[in-house]
Amino acid sequence: MRDRDTIDAELRRLAALRRSMREHGGELSSRRLDELLDERLGHRAAPSETASTYAETDRITPRRGRRVLRRVGPVMLLPLSLVAAATVLVVMFTAHNHHPAAQPTQPRVVPPSGAPPTAPPPSAQPNPAVPRTSVPPLDIVDKAFIDALKQEGVPVPSRDYAIGHGHAVCDFLARQPSLAEAVNFVQRTSVWDADQSANVAAGAIVSYCPQYEPTSPDQMQQAFQNALTDLQRIQGDLQGIRDDLQAIPGQP
Repeated sequence: MRDRDTIDAELRRLAALRRSMREHGGELSSRRLDELLDERLGHRAAPSETASTYAETDRITPRRGRRVLRRVGPVMLLPLSLVAAATVLVVMFTAHNHHPAAQPTQPRVVPPSGAPPTAPPPSAQPNPAVPRTSVPPLDIVDKAFIDALKQEGVPVPSRDYAIGHGHAVCDFLARQPSLAEAVNFVQRTSVWDADQSANVAAGAIVSYCPQYEPTSPDQMQQAFQNALTDLQRIQGDLQGIRDDLQAIPGQP
């Protein structure tokens, strides 16, 4: 029998062997452990027995170690440059998805306080808008004036004749703002009688110079009343002249 130190050394060696096998996924049965312990304590193992023991231990290949080697082995065979390139691509792809590219904004250049203002580039200048001239309908006022005269039964020798007398009424009122005098003016300078001249004067005021239109119905009625009185007076004067002419001897 061996001494105590030898026994302790053999026990520690067997414990280390069992622990190593457990770390690699293997397991040493209790029966095999007892046999090894008996051999170690009874006599020194022969070289062939020791070799067979370690060969059997080597045949117990850990399954987990094989799986790790199958996964890591192909990657370790790749060149280092390919691994680095793949890593860079992954980082770029991740950064691109995490921070989407935005449109680059051009910084605004602020000129110094003393520098003259610079004109914007042609592309930034807005296109000048084409001015739109509002063209009124042709002769709409003149047409309304002539239609009103015809509706009142006033004869219209020609379009220019009626329009010319209508503007003449406004010119007369600009010099002498009196509706009665304007009616007398129309009757003296036209082919229309008193009533027709009153209609022409009223239509001219409404169509061409509404600023001379009376502001209230009473003023309008008073103006027409004054015009009618003046016309009656004129007619009376004309009748008196006609009577005087008939009283002259030798007149038909």
